[in-house]
Amino acid sequence: MQFSKSDDLTFGMELEFQIVNDRTGLLSPSSLEFWDALEQRTDASRFSLEATLATIELNSSVHTDASEMLEEVTGLTNTLTTLATPKNLLIRGGGTQLTQFWNDRVFAPTARAELLSQKFGFLPKRFSTYGMHVHIGASSADRAIAIGNGLQALVPLFIAMSAASPFLQMSDTGFCASRPLEPLIYPFGGPMPRMKGWSEFEDLADEMFSTKLATSLKDVYWDVRPKPEFGTIEVRVFDTPISIYKAVAMAAFTRACAALVLEGKLVLPDAASPPTAERVSRFLACRDGLDAQLFDPFGQTWLSARDWLNSLCDVIAESPVGGPDLHHIAALQKHCARVQDCQLMRDAWRDSQALCGKEAEDVLAHYSKAISGHLLAPMRS
Repeated sequence: MQFSKSDDLTFGMELEFQIVNDRTGLLSPSSLEFWDALEQRTDASRFSLEATLATIELNSSVHTDASEMLEEVTGLTNTLTTLATPKNLLIRGGGTQLTQFWNDRVFAPTARAELLSQKFGFLPKRFSTYGMHVHIGASSADRAIAIGNGLQALVPLFIAMSAASPFLQMSDTGFCASRPLEPLIYPFGGPMPRMKGWSEFEDLADEMFSTKLATSLKDVYWDVRPKPEFGTIEVRVFDTPISIYKAVAMAAFTRACAALVLEGKLVLPDAASPPTAERVSRFLACRDGLDAQLFDPFGQTWLSARDWLNSLCDVIAESPVGGPDLHHIAALQKHCARVQDCQLMRDAWRDSQALCGKEAEDVLAHYSKAISGHLLAPMRS
């Protein structure tokens, strides 16, 4: 399997946005209504359809500076919201939508969606949730695996920081991040195995492909996975944040952590972690978000999510790895000290119920507008 080399620590991201009817607050299978207009644009490659029609994806170009990424993503998001408004639609973040029922979802008329349906039946509709993927460039295949091992070890913290999926099927799930539970049901979902290098990954990929359930790496739903055609390692576990400012800041933080791995400042010990520690830590991150106690595989110890985040931010601040992105990372650290997206969503739902009473459609509409109002706004702190 050929790995297309890229410059170390370049980065990009994908954001899966919800399309919501602004009058009903329900997911709207309307992505094709955007598509004709988007295809005519010079930046058409920056957008794509997803498996189901209530999703539109934004793809950044390759960057070395988070401020430049934010400028681009802001422009692309404005394009979507401008197209949505006259159609009485909202573009919004969040890892799940309150009214997500898998049997209401409609597959997009694409070859990829048809293939997913054939392989996995209802599961892609059930997984019609909304994530952010961050790509980190690597100059060699073995460096990509080394970065991937380090970033996979940080996955519980990534889940806790981005937690924005407390609701599903008109109910509070009791989790801050219910979305990262969904890929665990797939045959090739969950954590990326820790590997020694690219040859070990190729052997594992051949084994997965031999089952016919995976015909490409697109069918591998690991938290972190190589993207050889881009020359990147991809972190897939983030919920889509409700603010694009937070999305860009988390991408910058991810890149800084990858740099710490390459610089030897984040080193995994040779000894294996306790058998269930990392699995339990991932679960607790989903359930409790930034209030969780998490297992740090680098230090082989349990600590609070916020303490782990603060310690990493301190190392980044003292290292050249943060560079021009340090103010984005500092803003993210300040935000995470006090605020969680999942709590903002719960507060907005409670406030909408108090304001609108028992009229379900009014409550949903008010709630969706409140959440969409965060999309182009800076992070709260």
